[in-house]
Amino acid sequence: MKYSFIQPRKKPIWTLFDKTWFALFIFGISFILFIYFIYLFKVSFISNSIENKKQEIILKENQISKNEDLYKILLNQSYMANNFYTQNQYIKESLKNILDMVIQTNAITLDNLEQNKYSLKLSGITPTKEMFILLLETPLKSVFDESHTNYYKLNNGWYRFISINTKIGNNNER
Repeated sequence: MKYSFIQPRKKPIWTLFDKTWFALFIFGISFILFIYFIYLFKVSFISNSIENKKQEIILKENQISKNEDLYKILLNQSYMANNFYTQNQYIKESLKNILDMVIQTNAITLDNLEQNKYSLKLSGITPTKEMFILLLETPLKSVFDESHTNYYKLNNGWYRFISINTKIGNNNER
């Protein structure tokens, strides 16, 4: 027996409405997972970037430390060079003054003049010991820490002298 005039149709389990909602649900979940993975990638990238920056900071700090050490060395060398320059200028001016005095006297004659780092050796002829002491030995004592002079009497009454002058305070270099 038949109670209907039409042929029965098969009803689908999933209707268009159900399929639409299911597709929107899957799209929402995949969108949330996509945003989550992007977030994880960004966090990983930023964490890696932070680690790289930390390494760069450590390298820069090491470089700064090395540069500070080099600066101290250069400052020390500059101080030493300036000190040498000042000492050389002082000794140069003093020697120039001493040689000017020798030229002005016309009596004291220098045969030999040897200059080392911290010493000066003069040898020559002077009419009297007093003239040498007055004109040369006193200025030499003001420039050098130690001054020793030996005199040898010549046949004509003049004196041959050898004067050795040294600076002691500069033997300890920085």
